[in-house]
Amino acid sequence: MADLTDHASGSLRRSVQSRISTTFVLLIQVRVLVVGVTVLVDRQVRGNFWALGVLALVALLSGLMLLGWEQVVSRLYAQPALLACDVLVGYAVLEAGGIIGPYFLVTVIAAGLAGLLYRWPTTAVLCLQQAVLYYVALFQGGADDIRSSAALPLLLAMPAFYGIGALVGAVIRRLFDEQAAAEEALWRSEALAMAADERSRLAREMHDSLTGTLSGIALTATSLPAFVRKSPDRAEKEAQRIAAAAQIATRQARSLIGELRADAVQRPLHVVVRELAAEWGRTTGVRVHDRVQNGADLPLHPRHETVAIIKEALENVHRHAGASAVEVAVTDGPDGLRVVVRDDGLGLPGRPGRNGWLDALADDGHYGLLGMHERARRAGGELTVDSTPGGGTGITVRFPRATRTAVPMDRRSR
Repeated sequence: MADLTDHASGSLRRSVQSRISTTFVLLIQVRVLVVGVTVLVDRQVRGNFWALGVLALVALLSGLMLLGWEQVVSRLYAQPALLACDVLVGYAVLEAGGIIGPYFLVTVIAAGLAGLLYRWPTTAVLCLQQAVLYYVALFQGGADDIRSSAALPLLLAMPAFYGIGALVGAVIRRLFDEQAAAEEALWRSEALAMAADERSRLAREMHDSLTGTLSGIALTATSLPAFVRKSPDRAEKEAQRIAAAAQIATRQARSLIGELRADAVQRPLHVVVRELAAEWGRTTGVRVHDRVQNGADLPLHPRHETVAIIKEALENVHRHAGASAVEVAVTDGPDGLRVVVRDDGLGLPGRPGRNGWLDALADDGHYGLLGMHERARRAGGELTVDSTPGGGTGITVRFPRATRTAVPMDRRSR
């Protein structure tokens, strides 16, 4: 269970970092937009080659950040000094274009990034660096007209926006973390619920299969001494039946123990299905064709139900189909994910899909297909069955794209 919760935490951390990266890309795009609009509307900048060069440098750096945003975000996490270099570029913007208007907005975006990426001590240092550079630009020689203007108190207070920008970034990050915590709590509760369901299912399996087999062995063994005295030939046959039943009980026990040990939901669907199909083929001796697409996966709950459906379908093939070959396929396409288990066995009685077909199976004591339909519906998918007498049976489960919530780069420790 510890491995399962660690996997959940890792997936949700990756989800948080994905949201942070998306926000980073959005802020850099805003910066590029501001620089572009500034060049278009500010005639004074267009006539100043120094200012144009600085703004072109900012646009170029921002474009490179957008092209390699995954690597950039990872480097910024590990090396806050890189964002401090970006702050220096912002100072060059203030020097080239002035301390008011859109030029100041370009520098505020860096403060928002600091709040989004770092803890408060690092963010405060970066904001202080921005404020110092702002005042250097404000009181540098050649700004006498600004220093003597009535707007001087406002200009002196403008670095407060660096703190505000950092606060906004920190609030966004906190919302992401809180959402991740809520998702993780939901994930854990689902995992516990599914573990309880699985224990109940295994208990039923033990009662229905293993317990019944052992009871039969015990009953036959009780009668064996009488057969030895009265009919040695019958005793020999009964002893052989006991040995065969003991082998069956051993296989059933190993299968149940294997299911207890295998934590399918903590690994991707394509990995689990391949292992499941290969193990089933080795156990039953039936040839298995594996057509499982790499990377095909589902969120936790649909994945759990899908694995259970495949297990039940293969068990039905083993018990009832008399098949010589089975195909297990998992494909992920534009319309969603599809899982197919198809055999070349005896087929099903009746016509699948007609009204009352499942109820008729349930009335005859065949609950497997009914349970698979219920699992598919709970998982947000749709299960269909196609079969002809003597022509084999195919079980198909389709999950629409909407069910495929990506789960989801580990989140940096804050």
